[in-house]
Amino acid sequence: MHLLIYPVAFLWAVFTGFIFSSVGAAGGILASFGFITVLHIPVANSVKVMSQILIIISPLIALPIYLRQDRAKKIKSVLFYLGFIIAFGAIIGAILGSWFSMNYLAELKSFKYLFGYLTFVVAGLMVYNIFKQRKRQNKQDAPVEDLMKSPAISKVSFTKIDFRCLSKDYSVSPPFLFFAGFVIAIISSIFGVGGGFLIVPFLTDINGLPVFLAAGISILVVLISSVVSVSNYIRMGVHVIITILLVTIVGVILGSVLGPKISQHLNEKWLKYTLIVLLFFIGVFYLSKP
Repeated sequence: MHLLIYPVAFLWAVFTGFIFSSVGAAGGILASFGFITVLHIPVANSVKVMSQILIIISPLIALPIYLRQDRAKKIKSVLFYLGFIIAFGAIIGAILGSWFSMNYLAELKSFKYLFGYLTFVVAGLMVYNIFKQRKRQNKQDAPVEDLMKSPAISKVSFTKIDFRCLSKDYSVSPPFLFFAGFVIAIISSIFGVGGGFLIVPFLTDINGLPVFLAAGISILVVLISSVVSVSNYIRMGVHVIITILLVTIVGVILGSVLGPKISQHLNEKWLKYTLIVLLFFIGVFYLSKP
């Protein structure tokens, strides 16, 4: 069994990278499930750190690709401005969340139980987003000429930032963005997940920002908060299994590269449905198993 753990770890990591790069959600949950249940890693804190290390890989691949797109070049200043405000809150939240989880959620049984509820939340948000996307499909995108003429930030104060993005005017509250980053990072670092499943709905449904901008901000914030969380866990002495971690990193990279290439030949809607079913299964499995 000891010899089989490495190919199993590699294959699960490839699957995790494929699903995350294809659907854009639940990478941390699949990684944690793999470490706990597939690979039987017995230490909860090690699972959290190793999962977040895998999470870091995807933003490292995705962010340069995102920023090379023509639309991203036009909104880059807005993206980094808003992204770093959220990230500043996320840095504090990641430090606090990892400290709390390290000291008060170190038992694997308790972690698995709460993790089961988290999978239900993520699955529910995915169902909600599917219905939201149906409404968005009825709206026409702005003409390319308008996108090219979109100016950046027009007004900045402590309480409000006004900007024009993708031919529309928006206004957001910096303290609200900072606080949201703080709270989301606490949750993410406690469970060893990325937090994109909360960042994107917060930006699109609560602040009304366009999905394309929200996706870029989410990638940036997840990258920063995950690095801070992992660093703090390691600083506090959490042990990682280097050999398994290296194998899974290679697997996630391969899966992340193959995902966009293979998924274009698959039905995206059914990929999401499959992931939702898998998340509900994980939730039921962890909540029902003694």
